[in-house]
Amino acid sequence: MSQIALGGFALTWLLLVAWTASVDGLIYLPFWLAAAAPGVSLGVRVFGRHAAGWVAGAAGGYTLTCLTVWAVVAAGMASWEAFAIAWLVECAVIAIVARQVRTPLVRLRPWTPPDTAALCVVLLLVPGLMAAPYRNLGAADTDGRTYYRAYFTADFVWHVALTAELGRFAMPPRNPYMADRDLHYYWTYFLVPAAVTASGPRGLDDVEAALKVNAECTAMLLIASIFLFAWTAGSTAVATALAVALVALASSAEGFAMIVDLLARGRPLSALRDVNVDAITSWWYNGLRIDGVHRTMFYTPQHGLSCALGLLGLLTVAGAGSRATTGAVVVSGVLLGLATTLNPFLGAAFSAIYGMAVLADAMLSRGSMRAVVAHWPAAIPPMLAIAWGIVNRMGEGAGTALTFGWVGFARNAPVATLLLGLGPVLVPALAGFLPNRRLPAQAARVALIGLLFGLFLFYCVVLSERSWVGFRAGQIMLAMLTLPLARIFDGLRASRLRPLATVLALAIVVIGSPTVIADTFNAGDIRNHRMGPGFPWTLSVSPAQQQALAWVRDNTRPRAVVQAEPMVRGRGHWSFIPTFARRRTSAGLPISLLPEPEYEARSRRVQSIFTTPDMTAAHSEARRLRIDYLWVDRDDRQAYPAGVERLAGASEFFRAVYSNAEVTVYAVR
Repeated sequence: MSQIALGGFALTWLLLVAWTASVDGLIYLPFWLAAAAPGVSLGVRVFGRHAAGWVAGAAGGYTLTCLTVWAVVAAGMASWEAFAIAWLVECAVIAIVARQVRTPLVRLRPWTPPDTAALCVVLLLVPGLMAAPYRNLGAADTDGRTYYRAYFTADFVWHVALTAELGRFAMPPRNPYMADRDLHYYWTYFLVPAAVTASGPRGLDDVEAALKVNAECTAMLLIASIFLFAWTAGSTAVATALAVALVALASSAEGFAMIVDLLARGRPLSALRDVNVDAITSWWYNGLRIDGVHRTMFYTPQHGLSCALGLLGLLTVAGAGSRATTGAVVVSGVLLGLATTLNPFLGAAFSAIYGMAVLADAMLSRGSMRAVVAHWPAAIPPMLAIAWGIVNRMGEGAGTALTFGWVGFARNAPVATLLLGLGPVLVPALAGFLPNRRLPAQAARVALIGLLFGLFLFYCVVLSERSWVGFRAGQIMLAMLTLPLARIFDGLRASRLRPLATVLALAIVVIGSPTVIADTFNAGDIRNHRMGPGFPWTLSVSPAQQQALAWVRDNTRPRAVVQAEPMVRGRGHWSFIPTFARRRTSAGLPISLLPEPEYEARSRRVQSIFTTPDMTAAHSEARRLRIDYLWVDRDDRQAYPAGVERLAGASEFFRAVYSNAEVTVYAVR
């Protein structure tokens, strides 16, 4: 049975990659597998014959390969041959370490064939959710125009620009929207696709296909890690699978509430196409938002992989508590450290949950402080990861952007936002924390600590981008809720109240699934060309623009600064040149980076090039901004007709080097 499930899942996986990323994705897939492979041998040794070994090995192996790529780039040796040699060295070193592990270091309860079958069934959520949105991500119509649906425009298009920047192998990388500044962002996850697409042969240079495959593989690891964490509750495979599926598919009541509101006002349900349905708490109450698991899969795989490693790092304390062996503690520390290299905030959060869970178990079991102190090896890798991030200037400026206290969006309808965002699974899951003699208590304590810590972050920690911490806290809380839900369904199925399990599951589905159904449909709906709240629901790139972008990629230096006017593009094509031309800009309005006043100040300076009647001044400004090429297309002609005409007539300052029906590219003399 388990072999059939594994075979069916593998076939479905290949079909997903082929369907969404085409031949280029199938070509890139072996490179992702190669990046993940080094950790698998060690994972199997550490966890024994257990799914956790494969999942932790793949997640850890991919992250270690990212760090290997970083080492090559930091040494100034970036090339296809150097990456291959470094990968072979990585494989050899990990294999040597794995051979030193004689017996499993992390002892979990036995893994059974029903567990394998249940995990494979749950993993089918990944193709079920991602197939349609990723098939239409960057899809072209019969005329050749390509389309990108919001909110891929806030994340995926940024990830393309980021991967292209990392592929220039500058260390630290430069900010694509302020070319003379370092990039302050956690870019670790994107190093593998950057190395493959930038240094490999031409058939591997499709950045979008590589990122699609990366996201789909990461989603698989995320769902598997959530399953493994819920599995530590001691519940049956069916109860665990049901809990994970409900959290992934039916955690939010926002879609249900919106449907009720539309029907009450006599409006058609088709109006859901023009609603950010997983953000109703923000639209209605101006409150905090919680993104469902599916949105992590769609939009932010780097956070998903960090979350997966964090959950895997909690398996030791969920099983053995403060009495874990030194070897198991070291394994947890390494996993938490790797999570921190991908996302310092999430890694630190899961490390804190680990520490609080150890302390709570020691206190409740009347253990000694010596048992708590024995977990010190788990703190070293996360601390080293934070130091590594500081050296690479990833989080520079983030510390001053943090605010602690009940402020901002958290004060707006705090109960309503939580119930709408998590209510369908939160309310029934609370009963899962009650004592259950059939199931171990330690795993439930870890989940409760994680849930409470997630609530603290949700309400009391704010970044200058006001919703960001809420998103990350939501990821933690959603993962924690799977465990008590599994306990609930396990208890109901083992009692005389077994029919209530079906009733409860159906109730959660009815209230929670409309959000995911509507949101998944909208994520793939590239036929909606109407305006959203300040941005188009679907972004498009015309054939003429694509031709001009291809010319820029083929005829300008990789580190050239190619500038489009940012103000007129706003929240729509805000990453147009960095994403589609793969070139840096001197000024931009990046919605995926921490807001800084200088972004708008520089963008105003670029705008002045189009508005000033003095072309000498315009040229001087372009030179001060170190712009090599100026991009002018239909948007600029509509916004600044006189300015565009002046640029065309100032050949002594701006020389036209490319032109088609929509676009002119000027070289700044």
